[in-house]
This record gives sequence, structure tokens and C-alpha cells, in this order.
Amino acid sequence: MTYQEAIEFLFPLHRFGMKMSLENITALCSYLGNPERRLGTVVHIAGTNGKGSTAAFIASICQEAGLKTGLYTSPHVEHFAERIRINGQMIAEDIVADLTAGLKHKVQEQGATFFETITAMAFRYFAEQALDVAVIEVGMGGRLDATNVVLPAYCLITPIDYDHQEWLGDTIEKIAAEKAGIIKSGAKTIVARQRLEAMEVIVAAAKGKKSPVTIAPVVAHSQMATSTLGELAVHLKTPTRDYFGLRTPLWGMYQVENLRLATLCAEAMNLTERAIREGIRNVLRNTGHRARLEVLSRSPLVMLDVSHNPNGMEHTVATLLRHREQFNRLLVIFGAMQDKDISGMLASLLRVASKFYLVSPQIERAAKVETLAALLAETPCSYQACESVAQAIQAAKEDMQEKDALLVTGSFYVSGEAAHALNMNRVSEKVVV
Repeated sequence: MTYQEAIEFLFPLHRFGMKMSLENITALCSYLGNPERRLGTVVHIAGTNGKGSTAAFIASICQEAGLKTGLYTSPHVEHFAERIRINGQMIAEDIVADLTAGLKHKVQEQGATFFETITAMAFRYFAEQALDVAVIEVGMGGRLDATNVVLPAYCLITPIDYDHQEWLGDTIEKIAAEKAGIIKSGAKTIVARQRLEAMEVIVAAAKGKKSPVTIAPVVAHSQMATSTLGELAVHLKTPTRDYFGLRTPLWGMYQVENLRLATLCAEAMNLTERAIREGIRNVLRNTGHRARLEVLSRSPLVMLDVSHNPNGMEHTVATLLRHREQFNRLLVIFGAMQDKDISGMLASLLRVASKFYLVSPQIERAAKVETLAALLAETPCSYQACESVAQAIQAAKEDMQEKDALLVTGSFYVSGEAAHALNMNRVSEKVVV
């Protein structure tokens, strides 16, 4: 099987949708010899927003400490192999092909989903590579997520908000209960700042599992330092150390919560202050983490962002408002999945956007441009319907004036198509947009 043949087999598995059950992943892992039990020290991360960034911070810190570190995240921005990395290196195409070929029959027999299949593949790959640490991000929920067959030493829960209600429940308490399903007996639980109703559920779950729980904002205190656009600086005081002037290129203000959670986990792992500082500073270089208010270009200012629910978008907008003097108009290329709270996301963006370029990424779940336009029709903000993300970029290019900024946001899929169209991998001083 070639890599292309593997991708052509894997991606159509999306037709099986999402299955809230551990039956398939258990069968796949058993077929592979239970690789999920041989992943080294496992850090398992659930939550609504910030899972990917927290995972990237921890993986980067572990790499700086000299540990062989696997990182499993989802979804990808541009390339499938972004999801499965060891010490920042994406899984090789020939290994993807071999793993897919070895699982194909069992996947067909089980009717396994895309996520179940690639999770089993990641575990097999990591087990074969004799990792020191595996950082595993939950796909959706926690209790019945395909990743929830691992044996974690650390269970981290990032801020919980409304998302995937049709699967996880229609109240914060129900959603929190699903997320808290990753907590295991004997593991240490570390929890980010939460709504009170979510925190109560999580703490009760940890106590029920006899898992010692640390509430991050209670034990570690942060203070924003002077920051420039594209860099976040923060002072952090934990029970054991004072970190003056931690700096990271993940510059959204919401990253303070993720950074604090990752730091407390790293301290629990007995990692050094140097590893923590350097891991936080070098997180993009070490992990390839992308599209979290990623600055693709400074002249003109072009940013790529994957915020895809109201809470995430609210935090993105708050960061942009903090640096409002850095640009004149903000032009926004926006697309979203139809099952998301699109009105909530647009409400936040309307606080800062001057014009929208509306797109529907090339995936069945995408909201139609007409739907987005209807939501903006009665607002004072101007908008333009576009046939593709590439066309939206061209339209924005024609409209942009000196000191205007461009934000691409609303979905991983929109960011992925934009990154491909822009052919950009990392920040530069100038790019033709």
C-alpha cells in the first residue's frame, strides 16, 4: 500500500461518523497487541478549548528535557501526518502506509471510524518507538473517546464550555462529566480554571477515582507582562517556583491558562525550570503547532486561527482588541461547521471586524455561505460571499489597504485551506496575500 492509497482508505472512514463507544478501539488495540499499554509516561488531556496548545506546551517541555516524546493531536491543519509526531517530527508517509495496510482488514471487519483507526495506528507507532512520554489529546468528550484506553500518569482538563452538545449533553455539568471520564485511579489530575458547575463535577469525579487533584488557578498565580503582537509574556508563581518573564509565540491571552496547566504538569513530572522555560519559548519549533492566532506575515499582518466555538472566539477577539493599535481595519475570512454556534462566534467577531469574506470549506459538515450571509444581513458589517477560501484570499488582497490586517478563522478546515492557498509554513516579514 502506498501513502496515497492509505489516505484514500482512511479519509472515507469519516462516513461512519463518530461512535460514542470504546468497543472498536478496544478491538483494534487488542488486534495490535495492546500498544496503548506501552506508551511510557502518558499525559492525557481533555477539555473544550486549549487541549491542543496545552499538549504542545507539555510535549515541547519534555523534548527540552531530553525525553523522547510522542504527541497525538487532532484535527490537522494541512497534512494528515501533523497528528502523529515524535520529538516534533511528523510520522513518515511509508509508516502511515504500512500501519494502514496492517489494520485495513480489521477496520473493515469492525466498521471502525476514521478517528478510531488513526488512534490505534498512533498507539502502535508510539509503542514501537519506545517513548519516554506520550502526550495524548482527546478527540471529543473523554469518557467514550477512542483515546480513553490509555493508562495515564497525568490527567489534565482544560476549560470546559458548550460544544458538541448533541454528543456530550446540553448542560455544562453533563459535558464536564464526559470530559472527567478520562480520570483514572492512581493518576494525578490537574484542572484549569472552570465554571463552578464544571469544577464541582470534575473534583467529585477525581475523588471518586481516588485521584489526587490540583486546581491550577488556586495553586499557581499569573500576571500578564508587557507583550508585543506575536509574543505573550507572563509571570507565573507556582508553589515551588517563581517564573518571571515566561515568553511564548502562542500569544493569545487565553494561552496563559494552557501555559499554567502545562507548567504544573511539568513540575509534577520533576522537570527543570530550564526545560519549562525553553519548552514554552520553543513550542512552535519543537512541535509544529499551528493556527492558534498564528502570525503568517507581519507586512501585511495575516493571522491564521482555528477558534470554532463562541468561547474560543471570544478569547481570540480579546487578544486582538488588546493589540488594536497595531492595525486599522480587520478583514475576516470566516467559515464554520453547520453544527457549531455560528451566531455566537460572529457576535464576538463583530466587535472588531470591518468586513467578512464568507466561505464554505470543502467538507460536507460545512455551513453554506448563504447561511452565514443570512446571519450577517441585519448587522452593520459588510460582507462578501466567496466560492472558495482561495477566492476569499484574493478578494481580501484586493481590498486591503496599508496597515489593514487579515484574520482567517472559524474552523480547522478553513485554516487548512487558507494555509495551502497561501503556501505559508511560518511567520515571515512579508508575504504576497
